[in-house]
Amino acid sequence: MAKKAHIKAREPLLQKVVFEVRYRHGFVYLDNCGRTINKIIRESPEWLLRSGAVSPQNAALASLSNSALFNFSSLKYDLSIERPPDKDPLSNEDVEALAHQAEFLHAIVSDSLGLEEFTRIGFRAWYVFACSSREDAEQWLKDLGCYRVELKLVSAFGSDIDSSSMSVVIVGEDRKFRIALNGVEIQAQIDLGRGILSVLARSLPEGQRSFLIEQQRVKRRLRQSPEFAAMIDIDAFQEDPVTITPKDFITSSFGQFLPSLLKVVS
Repeated sequence: MAKKAHIKAREPLLQKVVFEVRYRHGFVYLDNCGRTINKIIRESPEWLLRSGAVSPQNAALASLSNSALFNFSSLKYDLSIERPPDKDPLSNEDVEALAHQAEFLHAIVSDSLGLEEFTRIGFRAWYVFACSSREDAEQWLKDLGCYRVELKLVSAFGSDIDSSSMSVVIVGEDRKFRIALNGVEIQAQIDLGRGILSVLARSLPEGQRSFLIEQQRVKRRLRQSPEFAAMIDIDAFQEDPVTITPKDFITSSFGQFLPSLLKVVS
């Protein structure tokens, strides 16, 4: 996998992606949920029904191929994949595989539910940038030059900014983009065999915290799962789309995300 271009000396680690389609008049779900699931599993055995995950509100499946999660209901469906603990960030190949899955699942769900009217199509990606502290994350985001907080606002309430974030919706050529920037504290994942316990490192006693951080360092988790990070969340979407072409929408949106971010700091 080719190394991604750095943004302000930090590597963008793709944490999670989600593809979502919302629609009207999908209440045939209540009658055809089982048939839809059966068709998905018959035509693509990689999909497995998640235990206890079928109800009048929602049905959920998981992929044995790449651990993608798929949910559908009478109102929407979504397909997502998230970087597993201690693993490399999601790659271009992961997104491409998701795009193919979305194309396959859309064809079955839209046919089974008789979908004709769509209210929204969206593809969303979360990038994290490893930081040494919360203050480091805040400073890195400010140094991007994407936003600023006026001093008169700060002085009206106090003397300093403890944390800040930004969210904006921008109208593109054929879709809108919602971009959000904020500092985050990443939950460390501790493997307990049958289950995963999520904890905030700073909430542990000093001895346990040091042990956890040392484990992360040994296993190169500080790069892959930083305790603190700056996050850039990008959501590309169209409202009331005339047609739904999942693979094209995912690949064309994803192809704009990092190049557009690089323009900010070039």
